[in-house]
Amino acid sequence: MRKLLLTTIILFVSCEAPGVSEADSATFEKNVQTIKDTWIEGYMEGDFDKVVSLMSDSIQWNGPNGSTVGIEVLKESIQFWIENFEDVSFEEGSGLPGTNTGYWGGNTYPLSEAMSGPNNVRMYGVWSMKNSNTGKTAKVKSYSVLNFNEDGKVIEATEYGSYNSVLETFE
Repeated sequence: MRKLLLTTIILFVSCEAPGVSEADSATFEKNVQTIKDTWIEGYMEGDFDKVVSLMSDSIQWNGPNGSTVGIEVLKESIQFWIENFEDVSFEEGSGLPGTNTGYWGGNTYPLSEAMSGPNNVRMYGVWSMKNSNTGKTAKVKSYSVLNFNEDGKVIEATEYGSYNSVLETFE
């Protein structure tokens, strides 16, 4: 019985997430909620200021086309999306095999690069939208990596996705 208890304790302790503090977990959850409350909700509501409130003034946005832009060009892009699309929604985790969790942070592998910092959030999901001028709809499977500063603003982001279906809504 004593061996069973000792084995159970060892298994329990060894299964805990290494290096993840309650404070880091809370910061990660706060960052995820900030994404939902600003970026996603802002696009869904067509609220430019809400979308932009996620970004720091010094943001570097690495777009899916390989370009890196700052806040002014990013604002122009956000304005374009808001002016041209409606019925915007985001289905978090859609398309990920075996889970519908759309937000992830930290990594375990490779061991030499393992980290558990809460300010790097990976976001997976599908954006859906309707072109306000043509009525045509589009869906984009999206993967974004957002790096937050201590003030809760995104200072660097990288976005991946194919936007061909979006371009087709203008035809």
